[in-house]
Amino acid sequence: MAGPCHRPDPTGKRFRVNPEGTPRVILLLAGAALLLCCASLLGCAAESELKRLDPSLNEIELRQGKIAVLGVVKYQEPDQVRPPLIATLERTLHEERPDLGIIPADSVQHLLGGERYRKLLLGYEYQGSLDGQALGEISDSLRGAARFLLLARVEKDHTRSSARGVAESDTGAARVGYAMGITGRDARVAVHLYDLSKRTLAALARLDGSSENSRPVLSPAGAARGPGATVEVGSAVPPEDSGYPPPPELAQAVEEAFRNFARTLPGAPLPAGAPPSPGARR
Repeated sequence: MAGPCHRPDPTGKRFRVNPEGTPRVILLLAGAALLLCCASLLGCAAESELKRLDPSLNEIELRQGKIAVLGVVKYQEPDQVRPPLIATLERTLHEERPDLGIIPADSVQHLLGGERYRKLLLGYEYQGSLDGQALGEISDSLRGAARFLLLARVEKDHTRSSARGVAESDTGAARVGYAMGITGRDARVAVHLYDLSKRTLAALARLDGSSENSRPVLSPAGAARGPGATVEVGSAVPPEDSGYPPPPELAQAVEEAFRNFARTLPGAPLPAGAPPSPGARR
């Protein structure tokens, strides 16, 4: 079906564009394009949402200001769960945004001091945010080393199990009595980016991530005994072993969420086929 026709104005009037309003229109268009791009990166998951993105935040400030990583916490979990989560956040940020200067959490801890560092992370773990006083303490300790502060909090962590039929691509020799056992881990994480120069929140996103492990297991209906009860899949699964694989590590589940957050920051490469943002600065 053809699109609607554009007919001339029957009144004969012509409209003028106010030159003073043009920059504002461009900024609005750029902001709308950025939010649309972020929405496409976050995907269709209902729980993944970019809650806040300061419209004044741009890639030039991010590149010049540097980002200090404070850490990653999980509510009511011991400090021992943090190192692999922090390592995943730093690694994904480096991989997705090599143009940004990153100060790792170990360096931030050294600048803050061990006791203050633990106190700040504990407060963030229980409150889910940092107040102005905490941001001021961090800013004073960093002494201009970084303008932005990045930290994240795991809000949900859930494991699940399921099974599907064994395919030739899974084993090279599918056998009767076996199914592919799948153990998955789903996580939701809140990621905060603070602007220390303004003592304000520059970006906030709540994102979902997941990871799965799989291996052949005995079918709940019962495995056939005899020669047909053999599975060939790298290392064979003993016929008496009907257990599901262990769940992935939490760091594997949150990696997807961290990558998506890095891709929503201004200056990130656009998805394939996406139009450039109007007025984008490079």
